[in-house]
Amino acid sequence: MNTRDSKEILNLVTTLKEANTYLASSEEMSLELLEQVITNCLTASDNISQTLQTFGELDRYQAELATYQSLLKDFLAAISQAGELAYPAQAIEASLTKLTTKLSAKHKKQVVFLPYKASMWDSLASIYEAASADPSCDAYVIPIPYFTKDEHGKLKDLHYEGNLFPKEVPITSWQDYPLARKRPDIIYIHNPYDDGNGITTVFQTFYSDKLKQYTDLLVYVPYFVSLHERKHYEYALNKGIENADVVFIQDDVIKAGYQSVWKKFVQENPTYPKERLEKVLTKMVALGNPKYDALNKTNSSTYPLPNEWKKKIYRPDGSKKTVVFYNTTILDFNIHREKMWAKWIDVFNFFFSHQDEYTLIWRPHPLLFDVIKLMSSELAASYQQLVEQFKVAQFGIYDDSPDFYLAYTYADAFYGDLSSMAELFRKLGRPVIQQLVDYSTAQIPAEFDYTLVEERLAKQEIIREYELPLAKVPSFLVTVDSRPTATNYHFGLDIHRYVMNLANK
Repeated sequence: MNTRDSKEILNLVTTLKEANTYLASSEEMSLELLEQVITNCLTASDNISQTLQTFGELDRYQAELATYQSLLKDFLAAISQAGELAYPAQAIEASLTKLTTKLSAKHKKQVVFLPYKASMWDSLASIYEAASADPSCDAYVIPIPYFTKDEHGKLKDLHYEGNLFPKEVPITSWQDYPLARKRPDIIYIHNPYDDGNGITTVFQTFYSDKLKQYTDLLVYVPYFVSLHERKHYEYALNKGIENADVVFIQDDVIKAGYQSVWKKFVQENPTYPKERLEKVLTKMVALGNPKYDALNKTNSSTYPLPNEWKKKIYRPDGSKKTVVFYNTTILDFNIHREKMWAKWIDVFNFFFSHQDEYTLIWRPHPLLFDVIKLMSSELAASYQQLVEQFKVAQFGIYDDSPDFYLAYTYADAFYGDLSSMAELFRKLGRPVIQQLVDYSTAQIPAEFDYTLVEERLAKQEIIREYELPLAKVPSFLVTVDSRPTATNYHFGLDIHRYVMNLANK
């Protein structure tokens, strides 16, 4: 039961108190009218009981409600026989006052997190940590099931990743927490697309328009962070943003991008109500993203190096190879297709030929294979073969774990497609190199300027592959301070405090 429901029940109890005062002060009243008023009061108290039962909280208030109903029923039965009897106003007032006191007691806010993919939990994790540490909250993590779709957009495979979340996060089954009955005060989501995603969809029960009915505050936090360099914000046109009560965006630059694409949408669709646009724009709050908070933990204490990784990252003499994190995305593969496929093979050949000097950690987008399956079954089979060949070759690490921060802890440089992953990695003060499909991976330009690359690194800017080719990464790293950059973000706590302020108003 959320705060709003508690207030609605309190309003009903106030009406019962007013009826009690009316009955106590009415000196002359017909038996028929008396019976009618008392019957109405009993019906109202039954409604209160049923509402509390719906929320699973009747036991807490059962004694006071039972006392109230017994007093009324006993009085009604007695007066029907005796014809005249003193009305027990004080006893009834006492039972209603006890009920009011219990209902008015400060309730813990019910805060529910509804992630769907475990690999995207980092976008909510630090908010959950803040909520679970807050004595005024009961926080629940409820991973929700989702479907992948076939090439025709039909639902295909059902997935549930509740068993993939960190061990320290207690999981509540989506079947054990009926949202419509529990009506939590706050619901957090990180999937805003409802039926608008061509690759996956959560159960319709968890679409944002449905969730909106179950809570006072529906909060959307993107499962990604955006690069300022990208300047594409069409993904912001989604139902989750439209239905949420508040939308948290990483910074003012990206917020402006979100707002601009919504304004353009309304210009192109003049029938869209202007007042709805204003609501969409004003609900956007630039207050960071918890994904940045996770960078605070990228250290060997939090992420000890697994033995299998250690064998590949360190040489027999104990010296460390140059570790490159390789990011491959859906967007770039969709754009370049055959060229990108050829680039992948070129990259793998480079690292295979230089495995004494480098270790490659390949982390494809978690839905990349699903997208390739939508393109063709033959291409999907070829991709699976490529993955198996990479694993068998043993010159790198294939990382499809839910938590990529282990790889970030030990990677010396980022290479590949630009995405959320690049935006996060550059905050660690290490090189982020954009791969170029038409650039030969082993190529070294005739003129190479370390100074330019150092300037880009100092500003946390993207470095193009021709500016710092892979063959030059080890020698460049020797020239710069390679000590890990410590971060101290606290966006999850900031978001939690902001939402709690809204919830308490």
